[in-house]
Amino acid sequence: MLNLLLNVTILGISDWVFWLLIAVLASVIEISTLNLASTWFIVAAIFAVIASLLGASLALQLVIFFTAAVIGLLLFIFLIRPRYMKTAGRIVATNADRIIGKVGIVTETIDTEVGRGLIRVDNQIWSARTEDEDEVIEPGAEVLVLTLKGVKAVVKRHKRNKPAPAEEFPQDVPEEVDNE
Repeated sequence: MLNLLLNVTILGISDWVFWLLIAVLASVIEISTLNLASTWFIVAAIFAVIASLLGASLALQLVIFFTAAVIGLLLFIFLIRPRYMKTAGRIVATNADRIIGKVGIVTETIDTEVGRGLIRVDNQIWSARTEDEDEVIEPGAEVLVLTLKGVKAVVKRHKRNKPAPAEEFPQDVPEEVDNE
C-alpha cells in the first residue's frame, strides 16, 4: 500500500503530498487576503488528495482538481457573491448620524485651514470643520451640522429665525365698545 501511495510523483514528490501542499498554500493565501480568492482551490486540492489516495491516475487527479476549482469558482460567482453584494453596499447607520441637522455651539475656534475646531451638540463635544474652507467661526457662534466626514462634523453658520418686532404684528386688542 505504501508503495502505491509513493508511486506517482509530481515535481519529484508524491502526488498526494503535492496536492496537500497546494491546499496548504491556498489556505495561507486565503487567510492573508480574506477575499475568498482561493477557497475553491483548497477544496479542489483536497479532492485531488482523496483521488490520489484512492489510486487515481495523475491525469484523473488533474481533471478532478481543475473541475472542482471551476465548479467552486462558478458557485462563488453566481451564488455566494450576489448574496454578499446585497448586504455589502448598505450604509450602516451609527449613533453619530443623529447630530446631522442639529444646531451646535462653537467651543473652540473652527479654522479648517489649521485643522482645528470644536463644537458642542447634544451635550457632546465634536471636532468640526467648516463647509467653506476659508471661513473661520469664533467660539459662541451657533452652527448647523451638515454632515460627518470621518470623525469631524462639517458645519456652517446658523442664524436662527428671530420673530419680527411686536409692532409689525398687531395684537388682538378688543376694540372699545360703546355701550351707550
